[in-house]
Amino acid sequence: MQGLGGTGAQQSKDCSFEAGTVAGAPLRVSWFLVIFFVYQLIDAMNNKSLPMWVRILMVTGNELLLLLTVLCHEMGHGTMARRCGGDIAEVLLWPFGGICFTTRPQGRNSRQKLVDDLWIVGAGPATHFPMAGAWCVLLAALGAACNHVALGPTWHHLIPFKPTANPCFNPAIDHCFQSWTGFLTHNLLVQALQINVMLFMFNVFFPMYPMDGAKLIVCSLQLFCASSARCAAKVLVYTSVPLALLFIGHSLVGLRSGGLSPGITAYMGIMCLMESYKIYQLMRDGRLYTHPLFELARSSAQERDDPEVAARASHVQFTELRPFTGAGHALGANQAHEQEPEAVAQPIPVGNSVEEESVAGK
Repeated sequence: MQGLGGTGAQQSKDCSFEAGTVAGAPLRVSWFLVIFFVYQLIDAMNNKSLPMWVRILMVTGNELLLLLTVLCHEMGHGTMARRCGGDIAEVLLWPFGGICFTTRPQGRNSRQKLVDDLWIVGAGPATHFPMAGAWCVLLAALGAACNHVALGPTWHHLIPFKPTANPCFNPAIDHCFQSWTGFLTHNLLVQALQINVMLFMFNVFFPMYPMDGAKLIVCSLQLFCASSARCAAKVLVYTSVPLALLFIGHSLVGLRSGGLSPGITAYMGIMCLMESYKIYQLMRDGRLYTHPLFELARSSAQERDDPEVAARASHVQFTELRPFTGAGHALGANQAHEQEPEAVAQPIPVGNSVEEESVAGK
């Protein structure tokens, strides 16, 4: 079974269609995303609590807002890759979010690659700040225009996992929305704001590889803490595996309520486990340097993970220590021996080391 990155690359090749370009970058959409959207529409039609056209508009609007948010997130990665000298190969939108396939400039040393990688990874979650700010402004403007409706403070929607009361729709009640336009607009704005909050929290504070949070930790450890690739890999594995298991368990519990979402998230957790296991295998076999995440951050201390580099490394030869075997002189010997010149230290190169050999003058 392939990991998340390998599955995404394969799906981009075999199970997706071209959807145009974004900022000059090819955009592809997975067919599985279309299937998932159709399933949501069918599920919404079975819900009789709202008029059918309202339910269809809500599902369609929520899906478009999610795709727009994910696309902006991925373009944050790609735009920063371009600023660092690389380019965007393509962007894939699929049921697990999005993947931005980028290229990197050549001729960078290990520190420059690591700094570039940190900027590129961090640029994705950073896009949620301006997006959330824009949705907050629009939501506050709607609240000011509909001041007769009982709405909570806008900033309450910025608090993760905080339940908020939905406004009511009833033309006969003053503190409720009296038109479907205002009701739908408010729900879509709230949904857009909460999508940004949750995606930022998930990507930054849920370090399950290959999410952005895990990459930020690995890059920061190697750049700011001078950690070796092996140490950073251990931290990644020891954090990703428990979180992936928790993610899978939570998804399996959600299967009781039905739907495709719990199954999709459980499968995502399994693929993240596979990614962590691949890194563990590379670490165990001494081939950690072959992983792109650690190859970018390779330093002279980390190259010891590479047996070929270690074989090419220069060997230091040490001076052989032997007991003194020369003939000594008794105290009070003649002045001729006392006036012999002192030993002179002369460096003799041996490999990359220098021996000091004592040469007595005659």
